[in-house]
Amino acid sequence: MTNKQQRKKAREAVLQALYAIHLSQEDEEKVLIDINERYNFDSATKEFIDELFRNTINDRKILDAKIEGALENWDIERINVIDRLIMQMAICEMLSLKKYEIPYQVTISSAIENAKKFSSEDSTAFVNGILDTIYKTL
Repeated sequence: MTNKQQRKKAREAVLQALYAIHLSQEDEEKVLIDINERYNFDSATKEFIDELFRNTINDRKILDAKIEGALENWDIERINVIDRLIMQMAICEMLSLKKYEIPYQVTISSAIENAKKFSSEDSTAFVNGILDTIYKTL
């Protein structure tokens, strides 16, 4: 698997892990171990997963504040859980995973792909619009 494919799968795995925690209140460490056991990622990808997962959880309030700032006449609590997690992850990646030197466009494109795969067709435009608005403020 190429590095690009690894990152794509890594983002999907983190999304699934975050969703599992949201649904079941499962222990974060256990979920992270399960993800790493389920997939055969190389050590660099495992590090990326660990950072994206932990930072998204730890910075949830900050990430939600960024999303809220980009919403117009909409309450964050009304956002579909999957869409919210996808946006939290993407914003986290843009803010705190700069050492990976991932262009914002790649991060946003990946978020849109995940919205298309795991959410609804309407979600792609919504996620794109919110992330594009936030990207312009970074």
